[in-house]
Amino acid sequence: MFERMLRRERVGHSMPNPDYDLVILGGGLAGGLLARQMRLQRPDLKILVLERATDTSYKVGEATVELFSNYLVRKLGMSSYLYENHLPKNGLRFFFDEGQSDSPITSLSEIGSYGLPFHPSFQLDRSELERELRDSSAARGADVLEGCKVTDIQLGTPHHLVEFNEQSQARRVSTTWVVDATGRAGLMARKLGLRVPEEQHKCHAAWARLEGVADLDAPEIDQAWRDRTRNTSRRLSTVHFMHRGHWTWLIPLRGGVTSVGVVGDTRHVGREILRQEGLKDFLSRQRACRELVEHADWIDFGAYGQLAYGTKQWFGDRWAVIGEAAAFSDPFYSPGSDFITLANDYVADLVARQHDGEDIEERQRLYDGYLQFRYAANLPLYRDQYELFGSYELMSIKWNLDIAAYYALWVNSYLQDLHMDLADLRHELRQSSFVVKSLEQFAKLFGQTEQAVTAAGGYHRSNLHEFAEALGSVSFTKDVGMMTREQAATCTLKAFRIARASCFDLLGCPADPDEKLGFADFVMGAALQPT
Repeated sequence: MFERMLRRERVGHSMPNPDYDLVILGGGLAGGLLARQMRLQRPDLKILVLERATDTSYKVGEATVELFSNYLVRKLGMSSYLYENHLPKNGLRFFFDEGQSDSPITSLSEIGSYGLPFHPSFQLDRSELERELRDSSAARGADVLEGCKVTDIQLGTPHHLVEFNEQSQARRVSTTWVVDATGRAGLMARKLGLRVPEEQHKCHAAWARLEGVADLDAPEIDQAWRDRTRNTSRRLSTVHFMHRGHWTWLIPLRGGVTSVGVVGDTRHVGREILRQEGLKDFLSRQRACRELVEHADWIDFGAYGQLAYGTKQWFGDRWAVIGEAAAFSDPFYSPGSDFITLANDYVADLVARQHDGEDIEERQRLYDGYLQFRYAANLPLYRDQYELFGSYELMSIKWNLDIAAYYALWVNSYLQDLHMDLADLRHELRQSSFVVKSLEQFAKLFGQTEQAVTAAGGYHRSNLHEFAEALGSVSFTKDVGMMTREQAATCTLKAFRIARASCFDLLGCPADPDEKLGFADFVMGAALQPT
């Protein structure tokens, strides 16, 4: 049905040579990065970026993670720029409170770092970064037009047509490839009916930028609390205040600005947060957060009523959707930028190979399949998991599994560019359903454990005065990017066994974390059924 509709969209054009090899709709994060990547990797190709806005503005999504940061540093050559113009990120940091949310921050249990992690990541001022990307791509030879509203996209053979208004002047260009990077507006998603609603994971979010947020590293704060993390900078972390059904973030930006936001499961958090006054009131009910933001000035405000959605396809016949124009799962572990990274790598590769006369059919199919796999593997980390978020004891188990699997399964592969290797992709897709199933089985075990702990009255029992090193369970950090598939699988399986044993301990049926269990035991779920 979808392919028949797509064929009806095609129109024939007789122009022998297109105006452009690639037209990118949208000059935000995804589109701006793709334009830079194309100019660096294939400066012989003609690139056009069409951006509706004439300036850049604040956007959420400031916190990067290791995979995306490697893309910025290794492939886009932005290391010096990032360290000079943005802030390094001191990992993720989680704080846990008692049920009434009335404890001082120095009493809260904490999962966090002792210092900057081995693999770098950054806190980005999105407005500043997007301006740099547009300007630098233009300086490298891309045509970057701002103030342009795209009015029509005609997918055709041999070229597509893109129509837009530039300063009230109607224009039309032909192009071999067209890529939609228009964010949630999703021009291609609307035109081709690509958007897939997410019915099982219902979360909404609200956020603002504030000036004058209290300093987490201030000398006036209790020295014993500062000593607990060996005086590393807590402020440079992406700080999470964790509660059952919702979490609050604090992200520092250069220049004394802080991004503050709330993400909530709609079963726990009402739509009142989608208004600025509602968000202010919500934050004021959490003592630790309130004491940090109560004297701050609010610069702006934004909100989304529903976060997650998927896409039927990432790639078609010389078209692609990237970034939030394609899909979005949840911001908790900041996976959105990782999906931008993978999709941009794939687009750049497909455009270049096709331009050089290569048959890209199999690559396109594998690339699309891999992105769908990654999206499907991402959802079990969040779907129905917000019930765990307010418990230090439960989240310690979940975090240790999630971060170990992220490094072993995803970061290790990306640092070796295995996502571009056809043989490796075929292997990944053959086992994709087993990976997703095992993650879904763990999500069920976490849910059962939460229900048992809650019923026993122990949900908040460890939420004060405890500390755990965030990467303490990831002993292979420095090996990431050099491990074989077998070594990575061993690390993942070890994390599975430890998480299983930890949950079983809470369920009152102790298990040996060194028990010889294989992936099949976790996929089928037998190993995750307490006896």
